[in-house]
Amino acid sequence: MADEREKALKIIEKNNIGTLSTISGNKPVSRYMTFFNEGFILYTLTDKRTDKVEDLEENPNAFILLGYDTGLLNNKYVEIDGQVTITEDQSLIEHLWSPYMNLIFDGKDDPNIVILKIQPDTVTLRGTKDTEVISIDLN
Repeated sequence: MADEREKALKIIEKNNIGTLSTISGNKPVSRYMTFFNEGFILYTLTDKRTDKVEDLEENPNAFILLGYDTGLLNNKYVEIDGQVTITEDQSLIEHLWSPYMNLIFDGKDDPNIVILKIQPDTVTLRGTKDTEVISIDLN
């Protein structure tokens, strides 16, 4: 299982753009996001005035997909089902900041920046060609 764990981590590290799904009212909503990871824990910066933040304040459950490249067969991808906490920790914002974020925010001190921290409950490695589903041990 260590090999599958390493494969899943490699996919997460290589594919930092994926979908974040939340529940809005009683319906799922998905959005493309850029993720940063520390192991299987994911982080993403967003504006606290967005609908997704409101959704997560009401229901902290989230589902993330990372790693699928369109048109490629037998590609592995990762599904992450987890709980989101919302933080305005400035040291974490500093740690995760990259220059392209200046296109979205008014610098690192923008008062509207929040970080979504996704603590996984389950991580699953899947393939597009086969039907094998591999649950990753998070311990």
